[in-house]
Amino acid sequence: MYNVFVKKQGQYTPDMVGEFSNINDAINLATSLKEKDETISYTIEETTGHFDSYGEPISTVVRRG
Repeated sequence: MYNVFVKKQGQYTPDMVGEFSNINDAINLATSLKEKDETISYTIEETTGHFDSYGEPISTVVRRG
């Protein structure tokens, strides 16, 4: 699963805007949002369904922009 997070300028925490099973769909959404508003930054994270000892999902950053 790929999660797309968007952080607006001046915002402390990013908002999740989408969850995809295909990386290309996640990249397309992130880049289209970036084209509409240059002040945002995005992060695409891959989750595998595994959790750490605190119950938080383990994720890997795939792409930032």
